[in-house]
Amino acid sequence: MQDTEVNVSGENVPKPISSFESSGLRQHLVNNVKKSGYTKPTPIQRYSIPIIMNGRDLMGCAQTGSGKTAAFLLPIINSLMSSQEPPIVEEGTAQPSVVIVSPTRELTIQIYEQAKKFSHNSIVKVVEAYGGTSTNYQRNRVLAGCHILVATPGRLNDFVNKRNCC
Repeated sequence: MQDTEVNVSGENVPKPISSFESSGLRQHLVNNVKKSGYTKPTPIQRYSIPIIMNGRDLMGCAQTGSGKTAAFLLPIINSLMSSQEPPIVEEGTAQPSVVIVSPTRELTIQIYEQAKKFSHNSIVKVVEAYGGTSTNYQRNRVLAGCHILVATPGRLNDFVNKRNCC
């Protein structure tokens, strides 16, 4: 997979990383990445991480199992760790810093689990919300405050319409 062809376009594109240690990610996050079993960045991660960390737009396409989830989560979690801001809850409404919308419950759970793993023992609080389970339980977790909310469109819509979130 390391020989995968990558096409990058745009002006002044940040250079790809060769390792997580040289990526500019906080050491705590790099340690969590290592604990997760990543030894070196996959092609999508090599290019995506510096692009996102530089505040650039990105559209990536890669096969299943290529590390796409880590490619976008790592820069997000790094930024949240760096800011050291607590989760925002005002007047009974949670205001996550990041909302990740995924089309299925299964993908929502997968992204949530990866985010939890990478943010382990840090200030970053991650919450999941999806249909087919208790709305009250999930609402209470969201209203307790979170930095990252990973949700399906239907459940996110429920929370927004009831003014619990976002």
